[in-house]
Amino acid sequence: MLQTNSIWITESRRQLESLDKLQPMLRFKKAVLNEECDITELPSYDMVYFFINPAQIGNAFFIKAVKKVLEVRKNSKTLFIAVDNSHLLSDEDLYKVELELKRSLSYLLSNPVIFTVSSYYAALHRQYVDGKLTLEELRQNREIVVKEKDGALVTGKQLQAHHAELLLELSRMEKLYRLVQEVAKGLKETGIDVSRSNWLVTGPPSTGKSQIARLLQTLQGEAFHVTDAAPERKDLGSYYDKLIIVLDMEAMRDEAYMEYIFSKHATMDKIVIANKIDEFMFYQSSRKQFELEALDILKGYTSERVYFVSAYYYEQFLQLDRGETTREAIIQNPDIVLADAIGLPISKERNKAKLAELLFNHSGFNQLSQLQE
Repeated sequence: MLQTNSIWITESRRQLESLDKLQPMLRFKKAVLNEECDITELPSYDMVYFFINPAQIGNAFFIKAVKKVLEVRKNSKTLFIAVDNSHLLSDEDLYKVELELKRSLSYLLSNPVIFTVSSYYAALHRQYVDGKLTLEELRQNREIVVKEKDGALVTGKQLQAHHAELLLELSRMEKLYRLVQEVAKGLKETGIDVSRSNWLVTGPPSTGKSQIARLLQTLQGEAFHVTDAAPERKDLGSYYDKLIIVLDMEAMRDEAYMEYIFSKHATMDKIVIANKIDEFMFYQSSRKQFELEALDILKGYTSERVYFVSAYYYEQFLQLDRGETTREAIIQNPDIVLADAIGLPISKERNKAKLAELLFNHSGFNQLSQLQE
């Protein structure tokens, strides 16, 4: 099992003691009482888990801690919440608690990952399996109530060995054990940076997706981690905050590919970038006609917003801005064609002083610069 760079924050001493007994399965780096937790340290952990008592949903520390984590740690997908002591509540009450928790967090997290568990039952099971608690000692614990398949409640002297084994199932902690290891493995494989918003760029290599990823990283700055390299995983949406699908006209006309890419990533938050808008003349059309044809194709696959860009134009803009090329070279370059809103050509010679601005706007990256997380 992987050691994880995770912290578990509890609201009671008993929760802390239970977690200590479950460390071999959870493999956390640190567990701490909320009153002893230094909130400023939280962003340094890959995973942050909050253990909450059902009666403390609106706990001021909890809300403050979540806010602090998200101030510095832009990736919210590795922040988890466990409502503890589930063995004390009915399924209906647990459902109500979960709804209330989501409501209280709605302005911070759009879709928080919430578990309902009993760390106490899991710890008792662990001690029983390890031989540190006997069946007789479990029988003396009046907090242990096991529900049989026929609905009968078993406690005290009625408890048998198979009931003790059911404590893990009743604790609902097995799902959390698996999650911890899956997330630890996923973080290692994807290489995401939890301190930043992580964007994954995908698309056929011929569309210029690697170039787009590199340019987006430059454009968005250090608050973002943009990559076009990701492992083959079905749960990429659990790690990346946004998916950027890069297409060109050739890719858009490939029905099999379009069906594949949009069905594969149906649930991820995404945008579409139509690259190579500078090649509209190659298709014997105006830029506007090129865009309309692309939109007509895309509406059959997605309702996401589409950004039309030219990575080539943006590269030329950057080179001009850095002094690596000249206005004269841009003017003489037949591959750079500028046009106004109705498609009429713009003279590069007569607009020499505004050439950098025109290049930037024609590249479409002026729109991408406004992308929000």
